[in-house]
Amino acid sequence: MLTLILLGLTHVALSNTGGSGADLPEPLLVWCGITATIAGCAWAMARQTIALSFSARLMLAAAILLTLPLFWSPSPDWQRDALPRLAGLWAGMTLYILLLNCHFSARQRQYVLWLIAAAATLQTVYSLAGLWAPFLLPEAGRTAAMLSPHIGIGVFQQRNVTASFIATGAAVLLWLAADSRFTLMHEAREKRRRIAIFTAIVLLFMTLTLLESRTGWLAGLVIWGMFSGIFFRTEEAASGLGRWTVRCAPALGIAVGLGLMNGTITRALQDHSDSTLDRVFILQQTWQMIALHPFSGWGYGGFPWSFAHFIADRAQPLYLEMNELTHPHNELLFWWVEGGIVALAGILLLLAAGVMLFLRRPTRHKLALLGCLLPVLLHMQLEYPLYQSPAHWLVVIILLSFADRLDAHERPHPDMFRRSSLRLLPCALTVLALCGTGLVGFTFWQNQVLIHFQQSPQQYASRVLRLYDTRIGSERLLKDRALSWIVRYQASGNPDDLQRFCRLGRRWIATWSDPDIYHNLINVEQFLGNGTYARQLRSEAQRLYPEDPRFS
Repeated sequence: MLTLILLGLTHVALSNTGGSGADLPEPLLVWCGITATIAGCAWAMARQTIALSFSARLMLAAAILLTLPLFWSPSPDWQRDALPRLAGLWAGMTLYILLLNCHFSARQRQYVLWLIAAAATLQTVYSLAGLWAPFLLPEAGRTAAMLSPHIGIGVFQQRNVTASFIATGAAVLLWLAADSRFTLMHEAREKRRRIAIFTAIVLLFMTLTLLESRTGWLAGLVIWGMFSGIFFRTEEAASGLGRWTVRCAPALGIAVGLGLMNGTITRALQDHSDSTLDRVFILQQTWQMIALHPFSGWGYGGFPWSFAHFIADRAQPLYLEMNELTHPHNELLFWWVEGGIVALAGILLLLAAGVMLFLRRPTRHKLALLGCLLPVLLHMQLEYPLYQSPAHWLVVIILLSFADRLDAHERPHPDMFRRSSLRLLPCALTVLALCGTGLVGFTFWQNQVLIHFQQSPQQYASRVLRLYDTRIGSERLLKDRALSWIVRYQASGNPDDLQRFCRLGRRWIATWSDPDIYHNLINVEQFLGNGTYARQLRSEAQRLYPEDPRFS
């Protein structure tokens, strides 16, 4: 299943109408693979007990703390919007525990590392094709490349997400090149292996340079320096050729990338200057929000609405185009601003578990695994890759489990593992994971209907109204369902259809923010004779979107 996910589902490009996360069909496909993997692992362990490492117990406690604020989130719709995030958290924790109890041999672990490196290489090829030869991509890839010319966005449709995934694969390749434990005994095969690794490292670092992603640049430089230091003349380091591969291959890749860039690094950094100022502003405003409610938080699922109104509903509104922001671009602040002190405690406990796992008894193998994790960990402090790409989350879980297995010396140890759980648990996990697979698959099918609706509203409006809210991608479903009532009214002339649109529209703007929904809602309320409420909506929309002429 890991092979299918990392070499297959992760690289499928399907037609879509933009967005991120559950709005795109590709992440749903990957989640289907992940939940099916959980079901398979749990079923395979139905006859054995499940043990927990010390780090796993800390992470479980952290997951519980991160879940608790859901129960006092002020709005049911906010709670529903936060459910997929928490479901993804618990799915990851479940897979982590199951992988801890899988008896991976050294050869199998090495195979999984090669899978990660191969997946990153495939993304590299896809990104380069988007830059230089879009005609080689499938139709969905060509469309995305046309919308973002001269940017290798990859299957993830966001260059920073693509860059952090490629950097993770590059880190794995640096480890495979530097560590003598991966050396093959057969001389000819070892020579071919080193040539392949050297070529792949050059290709990946060249692509990181060409993507012009500051996240990718930072991650690439960090892992290059880290692996050069970890395996600098140690007993576990490979031959001199392997050490020179780690030092020289990235430099060659960066040099080739700089030669192929359209411009200079200075110009690329200048192009990102506005984005940098926006990020600083977002962090400042998020800190101010935390200062207002540091203990209770603003409520899970409520950041989009809360942030938009926080910068608009003040004596001197800040007229910035950030009214549709869904994340503060920092994972720690995101949990804290929504969940308060309890969520912060969960994040800090999670960090403590990671520090103890990697640094309590550090070995070069653990530090190498930490180096492989750094690109995603760095990206999480700058954006939200785990919500945009479940493949990133899967790679994090795999690498964490490998580090924990090393700490447990390959089998349950009395000091590390406590009493085993009931054997009923694996069977229950199997059933639950299969239900999750079916739910995500059903959401994927509904996602295709929503894509067709946006392309042909008249034809698919009635089907959208019959769709079931699975709590995955509810934002888009509720929005399209509301718009479907307008489409239906155009055919029926029944005012009740407009009343239904108003009910859904009011509910929608109480959780999210979109100028088109405000515009439609104002017009419909005026048409139905609710002038007072329409004026209130217009006043609110003017504060949220002061530069939109429809609300002036």
